[in-house]
Amino acid sequence: MKKHLQKLSIAIAILASTQLWAQSISTFEDISLAPNSFYNGSDFKGGFKSGSAFFTNMHDTTFGPYWEGFSVSNTKDDSTPGYLNQYSAITGGAWGGNNYGVFYLGGKIILDSTISNNSISGFSITNSTYTYFDMKEGSQFSKKFGGVSGNDPDYLRVVINAWKKGGIPADTSIKVYLADYTSSDNTKDYILKTWKWVNLLSFGQVDSFAFKMESSDTGAFGINTPRYFCIDNFNLPTVGLLTINPTITLNIYPNPVNEMLHINCNENVEEAIIFDMKGNKIMETIGNEISVESLSQGIYVLQVSTKTGLGIQKFIKQ
Repeated sequence: MKKHLQKLSIAIAILASTQLWAQSISTFEDISLAPNSFYNGSDFKGGFKSGSAFFTNMHDTTFGPYWEGFSVSNTKDDSTPGYLNQYSAITGGAWGGNNYGVFYLGGKIILDSTISNNSISGFSITNSTYTYFDMKEGSQFSKKFGGVSGNDPDYLRVVINAWKKGGIPADTSIKVYLADYTSSDNTKDYILKTWKWVNLLSFGQVDSFAFKMESSDTGAFGINTPRYFCIDNFNLPTVGLLTINPTITLNIYPNPVNEMLHINCNENVEEAIIFDMKGNKIMETIGNEISVESLSQGIYVLQVSTKTGLGIQKFIKQ
């Protein structure tokens, strides 16, 4: 009886979570972009909406094209250093997706009324290609992290703040490292080059987020390191106490797929759910094979549940 009640409560949590998610996830796939292109606010609308969140943008042409805040990109150049490649993520879109957000300098995420009274699960983060190579190799404007000896205690981090209803600041902030060379053990030094999950549940119920960047490499005009990062999958769902577990290794194949999708996971898969890019639950199953022949062409999200958390992977149905 106890196990039955536990399964029932999890099922209710899954239903509530997916119903909420259908209105709230920001995958950026709902922003129309031509292949290998970007949107940087040049229409002067002050930002854009994805899911149930508004991502602010400031665009100015007074002294030439300039933007800050959030842009959207699907560019896939992960090897070209320098400012001309400011719209690329070092990994491309998260979990097989196309579009992702690019942050520069300062901007906010403002939640609409459908989710502003709920806790936000989190988002995926990685380095922009521009920032990654400036830290890895150095440039005329910023230093190579670790310095000549490799022992300099360098770092780049994002500081996340949040506000509750009525403009009341949240009690805490979260710091996320995009590069960390501060350990005395140089084998632990890293520059992030994969998508990492950032858990925002500790903020509780809030209605907006703001971001700033801090770096060990500073000068007379502030931070020398390029102040960019990339974001995807804002407010993916949680199931009860389950959240996205970065230790879950999920491999699905073939991808793209026509008929049968196979799941390889380093943990036992208790349930698999497929969502479309609007967050609607399309199907759910138990097992490591899913027939997707009936799905329309497009991009979907596969979510698997294990005892330790959730694993997420995007796939393309041909």
